[in-house]
Amino acid sequence: MVCSVLILRICVKDNILYIYLDFIVTFSEPHLISSGVFRFLFFLILVSAALSAGASEPFIGTLCNTKGRAIKGVKVYVHNPKETVKSDKKGEFKFDGVNPGDTIHISYKGKVHSFAVNSRHDIMFVVGEDGRIFEKDNYVGDAFHGHLFDYNGKPIRGAMVYSRDPFDYVKSDRDGNFLLDNIVSTDTLHIKHEGYIHDIAMDGSKGMYIKIQRSHGRRIGGDLVSTGAGMVDVRQYNGPRAVRTAKELEAMGTSDLALAMLGMKGVTVGRDKDGKPEVLIRNRRNPLWILDGIRMTEMPDLTVMEVEKIEVLHDGGMYGLGAWSGVVNITTKGSSR
Repeated sequence: MVCSVLILRICVKDNILYIYLDFIVTFSEPHLISSGVFRFLFFLILVSAALSAGASEPFIGTLCNTKGRAIKGVKVYVHNPKETVKSDKKGEFKFDGVNPGDTIHISYKGKVHSFAVNSRHDIMFVVGEDGRIFEKDNYVGDAFHGHLFDYNGKPIRGAMVYSRDPFDYVKSDRDGNFLLDNIVSTDTLHIKHEGYIHDIAMDGSKGMYIKIQRSHGRRIGGDLVSTGAGMVDVRQYNGPRAVRTAKELEAMGTSDLALAMLGMKGVTVGRDKDGKPEVLIRNRRNPLWILDGIRMTEMPDLTVMEVEKIEVLHDGGMYGLGAWSGVVNITTKGSSR
């Protein structure tokens, strides 16, 4: 004699559907239990897993300007630039099936701004007055208005101006004017022009007339680099080193900068915890990266085609703190112009 009771419970939590099956069996003759009941139980487990996966939360982004007004019609994509969606009149855009490790790419005024999802389901973005895009939580500064001119009073056109990231820059217009948003009072402006970099302390200013003279700047070209406490001439370094030129890098047959460094003396390329290529110098992780004379906290996001030369210094003692694992000094193409 067999008595079976099935209790099916269904609930939704955090937008995920859960199915619970309580299977109660009382019997006096074990051989009478049908294997079909257990097959049915296994089937319900598979259905529950499929429904839970299908109920994952979509990704929703919101675009607004510095005054909180929605920006519509901006193209956004995840994997394929040809498969874009546009922000609606509320500034919102939506994607289904976004993975925790995916990257959101926002195309705005000719530039593409990329942001890691990092398992988030929604992100608010602020479009700065200078056209650059920031995550709202990272938009903590104000707009800075500058005017560049030389010692003859002539406006400087086309100078690259940035504060933290050398690749997140604006350019001065034909009148020498530029606008850089999300600037805080402790920032330092870096102005790249005609092969020199000029460092300008903000000192709390929100606008400034800046007179540029080449001899007052730092020459770009890989010789002078910043240690964070001053400048060092790489030509004074007499320790072991390895150099790879643009032609040699491109001959490696990869666009990945780390992989293109394979085979350089003292350099090992491994994988980090996320499976991405990682550069080690003499088997030491986290070398100091210097990009066009500017100290970087991590490996710059560059492709091989953007690099003119890579120089690896095995002993980073002369560069101070953070360089005990060695130094990777990168010169980009066009940085000396």
